[in-house]
Amino acid sequence: MKRFLGALAGLILILVGLFAGLAREPLQAAHLVFLNGDIRTLGEAGTVEALYVRNGRIAAVGSRTDVLAAAPFLARRIDLEGGTLTPGLIEPHTHPLATALLGAAVDISGLRFDSREAVMDRLAEAVEEGGPSPWLIAFGWDPVMLDGMTPPSLAELDALSPERPMVILTQMMHEAFANSAALAAAGITADTPDPADGHFERDAAGALTGRAVEVSAVRRIMAGVPEPSDAVLVYLLSGAYDRYARAGYTTIGIASLVGRARDPLAVLERVAAAERPVLNTVLYTAPGNWARGRNLFDDTGDRDALRRVAGMKAWIDGSPFTGGAATAEPYADTPLTRDVLGLEAGWSAPLATTPEAANALALEAQAAGVQIVFHVQGERAVNTALDAIEAARAAHPGIATRHRLEHLALITPQQIGRAGEMDVTLGFFPDHIGNYGHRLDALFGGERARRYMPIAEAVESGAIVTLHGDHPASDIDALRVMALPVTRATRDGTALGDPVPAETALHLMTLGAARQLQLEQEIGSLEPGKRADLTWFDRDPVTAIEAGENATVRGTWVAGRRIDTRPWTWHRLRLALAAAWGQLTGS
Repeated sequence: MKRFLGALAGLILILVGLFAGLAREPLQAAHLVFLNGDIRTLGEAGTVEALYVRNGRIAAVGSRTDVLAAAPFLARRIDLEGGTLTPGLIEPHTHPLATALLGAAVDISGLRFDSREAVMDRLAEAVEEGGPSPWLIAFGWDPVMLDGMTPPSLAELDALSPERPMVILTQMMHEAFANSAALAAAGITADTPDPADGHFERDAAGALTGRAVEVSAVRRIMAGVPEPSDAVLVYLLSGAYDRYARAGYTTIGIASLVGRARDPLAVLERVAAAERPVLNTVLYTAPGNWARGRNLFDDTGDRDALRRVAGMKAWIDGSPFTGGAATAEPYADTPLTRDVLGLEAGWSAPLATTPEAANALALEAQAAGVQIVFHVQGERAVNTALDAIEAARAAHPGIATRHRLEHLALITPQQIGRAGEMDVTLGFFPDHIGNYGHRLDALFGGERARRYMPIAEAVESGAIVTLHGDHPASDIDALRVMALPVTRATRDGTALGDPVPAETALHLMTLGAARQLQLEQEIGSLEPGKRADLTWFDRDPVTAIEAGENATVRGTWVAGRRIDTRPWTWHRLRLALAAAWGQLTGS
């Protein structure tokens, strides 16, 4: 028996040691040389043969001979295996906490289902399956992307899930449908006042239909969802950070920390300032969180990941796909706008933030020397934001900061020129073209559909332009985001609007995004003195996009540190155990 127990103990030790070897993150070398591939620097050197990294920063770029001469003989050599190295990709507008939380939701996206019947069948299956959460959350309902997606009625949802609270979120998260149990749990009745920039739909008799329109109304419903423990949220958010890294991103810009949590800022700090963060983090808080959020990170890091609180984010209007865009001319009067979106003839959405409130926010940001990020879709929203920024600049002319306009569905050439003159950066969301380009004519008419999301025109103007995925409104897939402005391909196979060159698209997701985040001295191109934030592809992403093909991300480095995104490392194992304990104890 003793011999058996001894053998068993030895086997356990061997297995633990083996797992430790597999799970341990690899040691990082102080000197790295990258060889045997194309290295797109996006700097003056252009495409080079080799790159030398010393203590997390780029020390030399150039020919193989010159770089090897500059590096120590014992520098670790990284074989690119014929692939391509680029500056680390940058996602300047995303919502990682919401992405993490909705990763556990029932997926009913139009990207995966092709009919209302298929979606309803999946919802019925999800109800039958049950699950650990007291609420059933489904994500991705999309009446604009797919035909026939008439809104689910309250009676329909109550029949599906009579007792368990159930909420269906649309793909853009500007609209939701709730059953009676969810409305009751959130404390919403027919007498509940509508929020200022959204509403709870009521029928002719004044009874709730279960539909909530625009972000503030959706948040009011989601406030009823029980909050996960901080440990669970840390685990989920850490997993989302890994997903960005696997997609090739080395930096994310958080455009407000959207997501249900008791203390979302504390959760973010634990992930972004972990011992070995996988991403640089640039945060823009909601205006109400700015006072606390501005002091979130104690240090900026150098060898480690960058951490910045860069400013605040506000919404001037809503989603084009719920009727929320504050357009100059009304939405088109079509079956889509009338029967699916429920818009009356002559509809143009009101501003979600008044000009006076926008002016106050821009003035606060300008006075503090930080950025204001304005969500703007329609032309009236763009004008409101530009007017607010112009007034703030006039009040504090000696303070230089690059403010931001985001999404920009219907921005005009005149507004693009004005933004460029004011050094206001322009961030575009190209999935609007890929997912909804086939519906734009029915939403806005032919003329506006043709000029929708004019990325090429913005680039040609000389303004600072970027691309983003606005996750979880789209899947985390950097190559798709990069390719869409090049192909302008819609779901029905047509190309809508003017394309940009593939090399330009790469620039917009690296150096352009670094300039928007005001980090171009640190990241965005591969030049001596800058951080060694790198993305390695199995082939050149530019030529792959030009050929209509794909490139695969093989790895990323942050400050010269290879990012380990394997599903199980000691770090992930510790977070999983803490999450399990937190779920059990509620801590």
